[in-house]
Amino acid sequence: MALRSSNPAFTRGPFANPQQAYGHQQTAAQQGYGQPGYGQQGYGQPGYGQPGYGQPPQAPTPEQLARQYRQPSTLTYDDVIMHTLGLFAIVAVTGAVGWVLAPDSPGVPIAAGLAALALSFAVSFGRVVRPALVVVFAAIEGVFVGGISRFYEDAYNGIVLQALLGSALIFVIMLGLYRSRRLRATPRMARIVVGSLIGVVALGLIDLVLRAFTGSHLPVINDATPLGILFSVGVLIVASLMFILDFDYIERAVNAGAPRQEAWRAAFGLLVGFVWVYLELLRLLSKIRA
Repeated sequence: MALRSSNPAFTRGPFANPQQAYGHQQTAAQQGYGQPGYGQQGYGQPGYGQPGYGQPPQAPTPEQLARQYRQPSTLTYDDVIMHTLGLFAIVAVTGAVGWVLAPDSPGVPIAAGLAALALSFAVSFGRVVRPALVVVFAAIEGVFVGGISRFYEDAYNGIVLQALLGSALIFVIMLGLYRSRRLRATPRMARIVVGSLIGVVALGLIDLVLRAFTGSHLPVINDATPLGILFSVGVLIVASLMFILDFDYIERAVNAGAPRQEAWRAAFGLLVGFVWVYLELLRLLSKIRA
């Protein structure tokens, strides 16, 4: 019985055809005088499965190389992880810039936050994800987050580290709850989370306008009252559920064989969710420590 190998090294030569293997060649006595014998052919002719004299061995075609070394063209979890780490690295670098600029130029982080908000809507509602737009968003968002973090840190020493650790812990907890199937994304949850996000953004813009033109603010957002603390706890819970929606989207996209470019959209969603949780933790911790 002949054995066929998938190894390219054995697809040619004596192992490619059993009739050319050792023990199947004709001897010189079985062939006419002057004819090629023992699997050999005349001078300059290919023999024994090898190229003839002066003829180079056959190289694999570009199609064969592409099939052998082709990278997966669909979305994988590794793609999401690498893109997410890249965006967080950008936020960390530009966040350091916002941290330095905040004391002398407090308007820079605020302007960066407004610009990031506009870009977030452009990315979220775009039919096709644009990697360049996502990268620019991460860079501007970093300036905003760095500046806001500096304001909180100057008022409450150590609060930034507490908020970062708390955000990471919430991320891990929500991932565990999703993996264990104890929390699943539903249409109702999506409506609640998205609606709450829009409401929080609207309240933040109203608070910003009040501060700019009247010097006052919305008490429920900033005051360290029982109602204010309860409000922050509720928003933090809803912000944490944003991770469940992100995990659900990533899982469905990978299982459906979505294009690899969707890794940018998934990483963008994780970044927005993490920043939202982080900012709400800063607000809540500041109320508790006030």
